[in-house]
Amino acid sequence: MNKQLTLNEEIAPFFNTDDRQIWNLILENKIDELLTALPAEQDSLTNRVLAELFTEGKSDTLYTYDFVTVKESNSILFRNLIRLIFALDINGNHEAVKEAVIAKLFDSVPDMVEKLQSDAHGYPVRRVSELVVTEAASVRMSLNTLAYYFREKEDVDDLHFAIVMRTKLTLSIMSNYKNVVGRDMIEAAKIKEQIGENEAALVFYNAAVENLKNELHWFVESPEMGPSEDDTIMLKSLKEAYLSIDRLNNTSEFTDVSSLIDEILSREYIEYDFEEEDDEDDE
Repeated sequence: MNKQLTLNEEIAPFFNTDDRQIWNLILENKIDELLTALPAEQDSLTNRVLAELFTEGKSDTLYTYDFVTVKESNSILFRNLIRLIFALDINGNHEAVKEAVIAKLFDSVPDMVEKLQSDAHGYPVRRVSELVVTEAASVRMSLNTLAYYFREKEDVDDLHFAIVMRTKLTLSIMSNYKNVVGRDMIEAAKIKEQIGENEAALVFYNAAVENLKNELHWFVESPEMGPSEDDTIMLKSLKEAYLSIDRLNNTSEFTDVSSLIDEILSREYIEYDFEEEDDEDDE
């Protein structure tokens, strides 16, 4: 990964936290000032890890930290470690520290995601702990940021890892948000294609169809209805899944349904007030 990140307008807001001073000092490579600025008692888990990394080159706290047992500190530390990866990349120094942090994340993420998936099984039909849902959502958001990092670094293999892990959490806690499910599954399929795993890509494309195709029936049965912004994202994902299945299988099985989706996408969206219609019927 030779491409170095710069502090552009997309990345800068990521460091706008209560600990902004800490991140600014890392970005500017003012490590002596950083160690002075960190609280002496190191009551913050993130600060303890930072102090150990920049004084010893490694962190026993990070190395032994348990990301699998679901607790609020997991997502907080996880997101801050990703901030650290961004900051060190922009800094351009301390490559060994950055690689050690990435290695810890790659070692921990699969088990952490698997545990969150297991605890969230059946959601939202089954009652699930609010902590599990909140942690899964936060970790998913951080994996999305990590995917951005590897996309900018043009690292296809690590991007594949981040996207697949994120998609697993999307399917676990966001099944009702078809626009998000569709978008994430298509990205997972595309990255599978990019690394040459076409059969695995087909699995994702077919799974996207299974998740989204019932949404299409509603528009078929309601020809007066146009898609909302979220519907548009979902329908475009569904169309891409159909076309990709045909492309990979060298068939034209889904040409007609793709044209149908185009027709639906061309419709004007009108926001109906169904409660108002019910009131009029009562009169």
